[in-house]
Amino acid sequence: DEDFIYNLLLTVVRNPTRYTGIFRVTNAKTKLIQNVTQSQEIKFGDFMEDIVTQYIGLMGYTNLPKNIKTENDAHYLNVDQLFYKDKVLYLIEQKIRDDHDSTKMRGQYDNFRTKINILRKNYPDKQIKATMWFIDDGLKKNKKYYEGKIASESFPQTEIYIKYGKDLFKDIFAREDVWEEIYNHLLRNKQERSQEVLQLPDFDTSEIVKASIRRLKEEQPNLYKKLISNDPKDSKYITLRSELFPSGID
Repeated sequence: DEDFIYNLLLTVVRNPTRYTGIFRVTNAKTKLIQNVTQSQEIKFGDFMEDIVTQYIGLMGYTNLPKNIKTENDAHYLNVDQLFYKDKVLYLIEQKIRDDHDSTKMRGQYDNFRTKINILRKNYPDKQIKATMWFIDDGLKKNKKYYEGKIASESFPQTEIYIKYGKDLFKDIFAREDVWEEIYNHLLRNKQERSQEVLQLPDFDTSEIVKASIRRLKEEQPNLYKKLISNDPKDSKYITLRSELFPSGID
């Protein structure tokens, strides 16, 4: 995909030190593959958020706007799922897996708690059910921490849960069949792609990459000048070219 390669080239030129340097174990080509796989993980998380939103609507709940704030707040916060049914307001914060380190773990819960607090102020008369949901039930690294924090909360008219995998659909929606449908689709897709290996074009010889460089020269001339720079005082682009474009840039 030409746009994908062009955007990847933009990322590399804007952040050359992410891909080169003596303190990086991997070379630039390996780092490129890592960059792409991380991007795919993020896109998969966004995809799962969209799919679950659609299923929530199909199950008879009313989805609400996902940007929330109090009247006194300057900025909105984005929630993953917000919906209601039968006078109950539901909040779901979903992540792919529970594998964060201690700093991110605390930040994630604090963020979750802030959103509950905003909803509690905005809907003082509503019953709220708030759930932190991890899609992959194979990892429960911080479960005890989250359970301890939840047990210490005392929001009025508010129930707070932590759920993994199918338990969200079993306990909150009473619709295990929906989870089975989602799971089976993901399983089938995984099986169909089981033999796929991520391949990136050779930046040194690929015609698509060469076309992206020409596009960079036209649309981002300042970045192109950096890419071809030979300034010895700032050698990061020289190093980048030696790893990705050993034959040189036309």
